[in-house]
Amino acid sequence: MHNPKPISPSARYFIKLLEKRSLEIQQELASKSVASQEVAFEEIDLFFKQIMSQNIFIYTVGQNGKKESTILAKAVFSMSQVIRIFYSTSFDDEQSGFIRIRADRELQLIIVERMHGVRPRPERLYSSLDQCHVIRFLIRWIMRRVDWSKTKLANLELYRRYHQELQKEAEAKMNAALVQQEQERVQREYEAHMRRRKVRRLNYKS
Repeated sequence: MHNPKPISPSARYFIKLLEKRSLEIQQELASKSVASQEVAFEEIDLFFKQIMSQNIFIYTVGQNGKKESTILAKAVFSMSQVIRIFYSTSFDDEQSGFIRIRADRELQLIIVERMHGVRPRPERLYSSLDQCHVIRFLIRWIMRRVDWSKTKLANLELYRRYHQELQKEAEAKMNAALVQQEQERVQREYEAHMRRRKVRRLNYKS
């Protein structure tokens, strides 16, 4: 039987480098694979589609440079995984600006950034891969600008649907609880019946 000689230090060093480089290549390929994946954006898109159809007003800077109340549908523009919320439409280009929400496939992030003035440079305000975190940030941003003198909950169709869904969920939970109680009652009666039957059998044998 052939007994190979122990691996020389130089060969061990070579194998170690091969192993290291192989792992690096695997990591690079995995990184490229992740970077090629689409960034989920549908929840953010749905959120804006739903609130844009409501009579929600926010404060913005108008064309004359003065503060004004604008219905959300006129301030928000959405196209191809990019959403813009214009907080200023001033004729003075130095004062115009908007918030941009976009999916960055290379960074694998959803980025919220401020674009202000002439030839604006993106100012990152927030970023996350989690759509829920991004939506929470945007909700806080919008809430600080809501014009409550014009935004009335009673006029929001989404608000009425919200309470209707809460009512349906409460009824469903109540019905489920009643079904559970009935199942438990039947189970108790069955167990009691089996115990009585067992006692009768023991009495019969004795």
